[in-house]
Amino acid sequence: MNHRFKKAVIDDITAANVDDKLQTSLLELFEYAMKSVAPTLVREARFDTTDFATSRQRGCEGFTMLISRARADSSNWWFGAFQRGDQRLDVVGHLE
Repeated sequence: MNHRFKKAVIDDITAANVDDKLQTSLLELFEYAMKSVAPTLVREARFDTTDFATSRQRGCEGFTMLISRARADSSNWWFGAFQRGDQRLDVVGHLE
């Protein structure tokens, strides 16, 4: 099955100085990046959220996003970290 059609599941979130609205927007970017990187051989990728077309409308420009893949028990888990000044969001997720 194409990874873009799989369901993204967020397993854990740790946030510092990130409100609920911004957190929702960052999680949507994480899910998109996870689905985009999943079919490749990339184990780690770094993005600037400003490069995403919808980041300005969502109010999440200027974050650095690091996404990395970990394999455990024949499953792929994804770890994401967003950082902008004193704002930070760490995410763990997988695709079903």
